[in-house]
Amino acid sequence: MVHAALLAGMHKVCFAEPWNEAAMAGMLAMPGSYGFLAAAADRPQGFILCRSAADEAEVLTLLVLPGERRHGLAKALLAEALAKAQSGGAASMFLEVAANNQAALALYTGLGFLQVGRRPRYYGGQTDALILRKALVQPGGAW
Repeated sequence: MVHAALLAGMHKVCFAEPWNEAAMAGMLAMPGSYGFLAAAADRPQGFILCRSAADEAEVLTLLVLPGERRHGLAKALLAEALAKAQSGGAASMFLEVAANNQAALALYTGLGFLQVGRRPRYYGGQTDALILRKALVQPGGAW
């Protein structure tokens, strides 16, 4: 199991409002939580943390360390998470993203996520959060 301290340290590098070790441990302990770590030569590069409940899945956080970006790691991590959610019976996956995070928005919309909501001034009391959703095709072709 990946340690909460490692994930919290990575989160601190990538986010202005990072989750600390206790928060990360809480997320990891939630029922239905799962994640994937990208690493090369035992060196962490990024991770995704999600949770599933009933027929919905949610990306709690996704990050790629600054020196590892632009190599498709975020897309690969998200693809793994989407596959796990679908295989677990989720009909849709949700996530939140800062409205001004153009790189993340390009990734998510390129993978078929659509905006379904907005939380004004969610990040730091200044930046809106966009709520995105992707419908997952279930085995047998049902939506």
